[in-house]
Amino acid sequence: MTQFTVIERSRKGTGFDYWLGSEDEAGELPFQNQVRLEVSGIRKADDNRIRARVKQKIEQTNPSDGEFPAYVIIVEFSRPLSFIVEK
Repeated sequence: MTQFTVIERSRKGTGFDYWLGSEDEAGELPFQNQVRLEVSGIRKADDNRIRARVKQKIEQTNPSDGEFPAYVIIVEFSRPLSFIVEK
């Protein structure tokens, strides 16, 4: 859904799950245009619980805020629905 791909799992305690980056093209550094990714799933939830989870995960990424943007993706599996937020 974006031009990014998973580069590696982030260190524990960073507030997000994965580093995303561009495919390594000729002369391009693999970590150029890095993006943080936090992913979470919910088995079954109403819209209020999903919005609360989105808010929780956005706040969870705050300690690593700085130079790189973040994507938060919440997947609700019973319907199924995905919510993608760019921070």
